[in-house]
Amino acid sequence: MKKIYTTCTRDCPGSCSIEARVDQGKIKSLHGNRKHPITAGFLCINTAHYLQNRFYSHQRILNPLKKVEDSWEQIKWDEALDLAAMKLQDIAEEYGSNSILYYQGFGARTALRLLNNRFFNLMGGVSTLNGTLCGGTGQAGQEMDMGLRISHDPLDHLNSKAIIVWGRNPAVTDIHLWRILLKARKKGTSLVVIDPVKTISACNCDLFLQPKPGSDPYLALAVSRIIVEGHRHNLEFIDKHTINFSKFKKLFDHYSLEELSKHCDVSLEKIIKLANIYASGTSSIIAGWGVHRYYQGHLSLRYMDALAALSGNIGVSGGGVSQGFDEYVYFDEKWKGDELATNSRKISMPIIGEAILNARNPPIKMIVVTAGNPLAMAPNSTKVKKAFKKVEYCMVMDQVINDTGQEADLFLPTTTFLEDMDLVGSYGHNYISPLNPVVNPRGEARSELWIFQELANRLGFKNEMKGSPYFWLKRIARPVIEKGFILDDLLKKPVRLPEIPFTPYGNKKFFTSSGKFEFVSELPEEDFSKKEYDLHLLSIMPSWWVGSEIPNGEHGKEFLEVMIHPELLDKHGIENGEIIILESPTGKLKVRVNASKNTRKDVVVTYRGGWVKYNKGINVLTRDMISQEGQGTPFYETRVRMKKLVF
Repeated sequence: MKKIYTTCTRDCPGSCSIEARVDQGKIKSLHGNRKHPITAGFLCINTAHYLQNRFYSHQRILNPLKKVEDSWEQIKWDEALDLAAMKLQDIAEEYGSNSILYYQGFGARTALRLLNNRFFNLMGGVSTLNGTLCGGTGQAGQEMDMGLRISHDPLDHLNSKAIIVWGRNPAVTDIHLWRILLKARKKGTSLVVIDPVKTISACNCDLFLQPKPGSDPYLALAVSRIIVEGHRHNLEFIDKHTINFSKFKKLFDHYSLEELSKHCDVSLEKIIKLANIYASGTSSIIAGWGVHRYYQGHLSLRYMDALAALSGNIGVSGGGVSQGFDEYVYFDEKWKGDELATNSRKISMPIIGEAILNARNPPIKMIVVTAGNPLAMAPNSTKVKKAFKKVEYCMVMDQVINDTGQEADLFLPTTTFLEDMDLVGSYGHNYISPLNPVVNPRGEARSELWIFQELANRLGFKNEMKGSPYFWLKRIARPVIEKGFILDDLLKKPVRLPEIPFTPYGNKKFFTSSGKFEFVSELPEEDFSKKEYDLHLLSIMPSWWVGSEIPNGEHGKEFLEVMIHPELLDKHGIENGEIIILESPTGKLKVRVNASKNTRKDVVVTYRGGWVKYNKGINVLTRDMISQEGQGTPFYETRVRMKKLVF
């Protein structure tokens, strides 16, 4: 049995270091790398079952496919590449290169995928994406406060007296962080979870608060006020290292504690308890992506940052407000070749359907998709599908025919992280990790790099794209190599750069224009409008799939399951397990209700990532809009109502 080390590249903060066991050219099993400080020898259920759910699944496509009269026809690579190159060239010549949209999703973000952008820049530039479906909003808020978003190393939370997990469910979405938090709790650290849903994480903490969705700034402001009025704030840090504290303090005048308690729908007793725990010593806040899926989601992070700053929890071990990491910080992004693009434009990812439909001078005529499934993951799926159907030609590179693949005219089968050589960062920790080919590519699957190099050969810029994965990694990983590392060593095991601090801002120097921490001084906008659609829709990540990589068995279930409080069901005369219509201003969907006391009485909770073609696509209901800051997607601004199914 041969052992080969590689890394999971899917859209998850874990970036697990994997020990793959191979026998006679077949992968027998995947295990966590015991030598990796974060992975620590175990994998999530999704990666542990990756072989049967994706790699060896019957769903996986292993040959290029061309659509002929709404049916797929298997073709050879030469025909597929000739067709793709011809379409790219003809459309660029007739309408201009901006008529081509390159949609690069988050299904895999590795070093070599920077060269995908290089390919399109060598074409002269095309339409690419601005904004994001996940991050952006919270990051923008932290950049306003500190200049850069820099999180504490996950292991630094072991030095916390108290840990506040805010809008995050690491027991499901980041099990390696959860292991660290449970270890800290076992040592005596107080663990608090704040979430509108009583998650698995919330069932294993010392204090749970269940605020109204989107009310996080009010809760943070209430805790800040209690700490300041109790004279437990850190005047030395405030005086020496911050500005605008007096403006922030004036925000207290707008609301009494009772009013703040009402705004977030958390009892004043629990808020005081939270304040006492947080002020008991060095405390950290671990913020989730749920808190910034709102129009003003940046303010949630800004108010958390303010709480940390006034209590002196910035720049100290075991403190901080941590949300994510920059997975490309290790790599030289100049190889994208942005300077080569003489003609390019950006269109908005959060409103991708609307952006495609409204594109003019030129309109979008061709879409190329890699590592993404926008027809399932982007908001307002119906509009996104309409936009894709409007374009002249669509080419998708993926491993299965999902909702987006189904709309393609040409489908090119790609390799997985078990078949590639590459390097990958993480948005959950500070390690750069290797991808090593565990086995040869299955069937006719090929890497994205190989596909773009072959297209470059046909389009006349072969030399600018040529080179082996090793050749390009040596150039892209130069920032790490210049620190004294050798590429061969980087490909053997994960590496943490020694100059990256466990504790950011330990020198109390910030990247703002003032060089200091800058307190927020604006209040959230209040919405006093009467809601015809009275329930908040929260679409969360399940434990048994990642993104839209749905296991085979899930597709067989007839309806998407939604969790609703039993008292709310009784109020509407709906039985547990009943099929109902969930309706929003954007669309409607048949769903099966599951009575759950873990939800608030003003929310509907379900899982994101389901495919529209199987009646599981929750984003047929979500609004397409852009956050106030950070070009993010405010999924949780969607309101819905329930309707009984009439037969």
